[in-house]
Amino acid sequence: MEKTALVTGAAGFVGQALVLRLLEKGFMVKALDLPKNPEFSKFTDSLSALQRSSLIVCPADITDADSLKPILSGVSYVFHTAALLNSIAPRSRFESVNVQGTKNICNAASNANVERFILVSTSDVFGIPKPSEVITEKTAYRSWGEPYADTKIKACNIVKDFQQKGLLNTTIIYPGWVYGPGDRQFFPAIIDMIKDKHAFIWHKTEPYCVDLIYINDLISAIVIAAESPSAIGEDYLILDDNTEITPKLFFSHIAEQLHIKLKIHKLPYQTMYAVAWISQQLKQRGLIKNLLLSTTDVKAFGNNFEFSNEKARHALQWEPSVSAKEGIKSALDWQIRNN
Repeated sequence: MEKTALVTGAAGFVGQALVLRLLEKGFMVKALDLPKNPEFSKFTDSLSALQRSSLIVCPADITDADSLKPILSGVSYVFHTAALLNSIAPRSRFESVNVQGTKNICNAASNANVERFILVSTSDVFGIPKPSEVITEKTAYRSWGEPYADTKIKACNIVKDFQQKGLLNTTIIYPGWVYGPGDRQFFPAIIDMIKDKHAFIWHKTEPYCVDLIYINDLISAIVIAAESPSAIGEDYLILDDNTEITPKLFFSHIAEQLHIKLKIHKLPYQTMYAVAWISQQLKQRGLIKNLLLSTTDVKAFGNNFEFSNEKARHALQWEPSVSAKEGIKSALDWQIRNN
């Protein structure tokens, strides 16, 4: 019997890839995203006639609880990828989308008696690590003092509460830095910086390796977890903990493939944090058009994060299949073709 899956944030990078994978697997898919999001209609219009025959387009806002009830009717699987990422939005907006929106989806899913609820969160919920600390799923959530990560912590706690009360069968996925074909945020921002022929690094102590996750590998892990009975009530870090690529190497590798002679500058962490904070203030006041840097970015690229994906490897029999070198080339090829 054909089962129906709901994907929230269906126009996003992860959402689009997940919709396509579920269609390939024979699911009927309900794709939910904001009605006025131009990327949503662009994505659904780009699908083949065969894919569209198994797709139900659901324009809706997860902050509007009443709009969700009819959408959840008949749904077996919910994949909640929708989230606000914008680092300069008011804190209240992050609370509305990432916290209340998650609670709305959970309530609607519980009332509809869905079989499985998968939250796609972020590895950021574990906070900035202590020296030499290896982050696992047993690590406690820690605040960043940043609206995105902190509201994602609240979203995770909401989902766990529904699981503990027996209202939903849930699984939480914590991706690392997601990249690959289809990315319109992370890689484009890096490429724009490199095209200026100057890149900046600002680690506090020693250079560290960025734990990337290739989009196809992430989607595979999400689907495996959704279909695994043993994943109910569990959570998994999904990233390549053997990326072995520092920010400096990452930027240099992209510059080499783009045939750009790049100068990399090492600046003090506190200097970059100050630049980011001022940039955010100016952007919020409408005094500059583009955000130069966010304080989240400074913290993410300036601290030494070390993760372990051992749980996913053993429990889900999952592991990354695309090396960083292969993935970066594939991601760049896509960017060149589509920009």
